[in-house]
Amino acid sequence: MLITQNLQYDYSGQHLFENVSVSLDSAAKKRVAIVGKNGCGKTSLLKLLVGEAEPTQGTVSCSREIIGYLKQEPDFGDEEKLVGEFLESKLEEDWMTYKLEMVLDEVSLPLDIQLLSLNKLSGGQRMRIALAEVLLKEPTILLLDEATNHLDSTSIEWLVVFLNSFSGTVAFVSHDRTFINQVANQIWEITADRNIEVYGVKYDQYLIERYARYLKKLAAFEFSQREIREQQEWLRANGNLPKYRFTATVAQRKKALERLEAKAPPEPMADPRVKMYHLSKDQAGTVLLVKIREKSFGDLKILTNLEFKIHAGERFLIHGPNGSGKTTLMKILAGEDKDFEGQLNYKQNLKIGYLQQFSSLDPEETVIDQFSSRTQTEYTLARSILSKYLFPAEFMEDKIKNLSFGQQRRLELAILLTRKPDLLLLDEPTNHLDIFLREDLENFLMQQEVAMCIISHDSYFLNKIGISRVIELTA
Repeated sequence: MLITQNLQYDYSGQHLFENVSVSLDSAAKKRVAIVGKNGCGKTSLLKLLVGEAEPTQGTVSCSREIIGYLKQEPDFGDEEKLVGEFLESKLEEDWMTYKLEMVLDEVSLPLDIQLLSLNKLSGGQRMRIALAEVLLKEPTILLLDEATNHLDSTSIEWLVVFLNSFSGTVAFVSHDRTFINQVANQIWEITADRNIEVYGVKYDQYLIERYARYLKKLAAFEFSQREIREQQEWLRANGNLPKYRFTATVAQRKKALERLEAKAPPEPMADPRVKMYHLSKDQAGTVLLVKIREKSFGDLKILTNLEFKIHAGERFLIHGPNGSGKTTLMKILAGEDKDFEGQLNYKQNLKIGYLQQFSSLDPEETVIDQFSSRTQTEYTLARSILSKYLFPAEFMEDKIKNLSFGQQRRLELAILLTRKPDLLLLDEPTNHLDIFLREDLENFLMQQEVAMCIISHDSYFLNKIGISRVIELTA
């Protein structure tokens, strides 16, 4: 069993957890989704469970369990290595090479993938090789951090089947609500008061129960405050009256007030929401005409004979398996890749907002400097805008490298939308965003009338915002 007792953890001057006591047992075969706002400590919790971080207070103990940990961004080291060489280097003994065939079969990869170099793997293949490395340990408890990031729908469907058939217990961090619904039977939420609330239900039911718990806490808080006010009002009105001054009534009322104040529950915090700038529809008709005869990398042809128009207000989905050229096409539309045969005709004065799949922020710059330089916004206004994206004053001088992936994504959205683009190019926009910010982004995009071109494997997100046209690419 893997157990935490009275766990407290501080990181980078921030108090993440206190008095956290949870457990995982492989025999119970739990499927636990760990959720919470960006920066609340979800990855830190996994590192504590696996022993990669030390708690500030409290203990993490493990008995008769083998823990396997799939990190958010797998690091294979030398990317020039062959897959077979890499996996062999992870074996405890040389004679254990028989395990390679077993784990590759478990992750549904052919044996000849061992002859492929690591830098030639697709996103889905990288995840499976990283998982194969973990499975070499024969874990009884599997911990996964954002395993669905950068995966196409086929790979996500495979991962759902794999996790549901895993013989032990699984705990994972994910913001993919469809994925959570398909896998998890228990939710651990890291809350604003630095604790963990456990919900023994699936995700959709969790949302209902979570709101019911909030209303219950709010009712208890309001009842407590009403009792306190009644005592305070009585003391103000009667505390100095002659008929009460020399009796025990005033003293009893004061003691009652002290007891009520001491046991008063804290006010429950409503979820803070990001306030995004509304984008005005300044363009009409066709905003972009695309004609791509060919796009190649060396002898490898990626895109051929692709022709389409993007009209104002349309919501395009670029769809296809990993390796089919979705991000390449997006870079061409953004004007970042001009090395292709064909042409792009942009409407005059068209402003393009491009959210890349991977962060383009300077890790050594501060939040305020990066935002100001990229939006040409003066300091005071920049702070005001950033506060609407949930960056309080204490974050202004933090370096980008100290932000979580989700916080970096939120900063990129702030920069993108402050520029007020007419055409949004969004490459996996929900990657690294917590569930609550995904909802904010969905609600925002649903209200906008500008043209959008989107790459996403988040079916929950796509269904909610609505897609008007699909560009289907093949590998």
